Amino acid sequence: MFNWLKKHFIPHEGNEHRPHILRDYNIRNIVAVILFLEIFTFLIPTLTHINITGGMAAVLPGVLSILTNEERQSQNLKTLTVSPVLNQVAEMKAKDMATKGYFAHISPEGKTPWYWLEKVGYKYQYAGENLAINFNDSKDVTNAWMASPTHKKNIMKGNYTEIGTGIAMGIYEGRETIFVAQVYANPLSKTETQTEPIKKPTPTSVIREESTNVLGAEVAVNIENVDVVPPAPILQPTLWQKAFSSPRNTMNIILFSIFAVIGFALLLYILVKARQYHLDLITNGLIVLAILGAIFIVNYYFSNKNMVITQSMDYSLGSNN
Repeated sequence: MFNWLKKHFIPHEGNEHRPHILRDYNIRNIVAVILFLEIFTFLIPTLTHINITGGMAAVLPGVLSILTNEERQSQNLKTLTVSPVLNQVAEMKAKDMATKGYFAHISPEGKTPWYWLEKVGYKYQYAGENLAINFNDSKDVTNAWMASPTHKKNIMKGNYTEIGTGIAMGIYEGRETIFVAQVYANPLSKTETQTEPIKKPTPTSVIREESTNVLGAEVAVNIENVDVVPPAPILQPTLWQKAFSSPRNTMNIILFSIFAVIGFALLLYILVKARQYHLDLITNGLIVLAILGAIFIVNYYFSNKNMVITQSMDYSLGSNN
């Protein structure tokens, strides 16, 4: 192992003071690998909304729920139980937005978030909803919500015990995109359900965030009479799904790793080889670093140019907290 490292990274007489990692043929192979990974790890999931695990999109509900719970754990809060019923509620809301081409907590015809909870018979004391659109990376969705004080407040609310996440593909402002809805709640106990009438919350519990509220135009489509199907069983995302549900962040890990290796090789070459530098080796290394930097910038642009989160909503009964 040491001999391999010495041959590829350390300039010495045995490799003619030309570390193999920086030689032309290896640099060509490294660039080819980078481009291959960029295409299949980032571009295909991002631009076609299809990942290699067979999912509809890189944004996966199961992964989003896991990421939300990781954020709660980081603040020493109890994790939320993934509810098949709340998954169904969130998916119905996402599909409604995708089908009708709007993006808001309240639909153009006045459907409120609690409409979907009532439709499946979910009785609750506390409930809230976060929405997002135009995201191609699950981690980016969670990061955007956590960067917004109102969305973060929903995620971190201690009264919630259950979570559900839904996504849908639809057309918004003339482009195909992914609609994301995440619902948080705690169900009433059987005793509370029997003794306490369910009151409809008022719209005053909406927490607004300036410059992020985006409304879409209504499309004349009626889904009122669609039967509520039984909630689907909860399937844990696989390791591959977790990786490819965040194509940009997964690719960033790859880019940073290769950057560290080539940067280390260049630094070692400069420090050890105090004279008679081979400029072609230094040029090769700098070219790879430049390509890595360019891909990082391009990936960031594609992932962030259109993403939007709407105002978060807390529609808990008897509480605006």
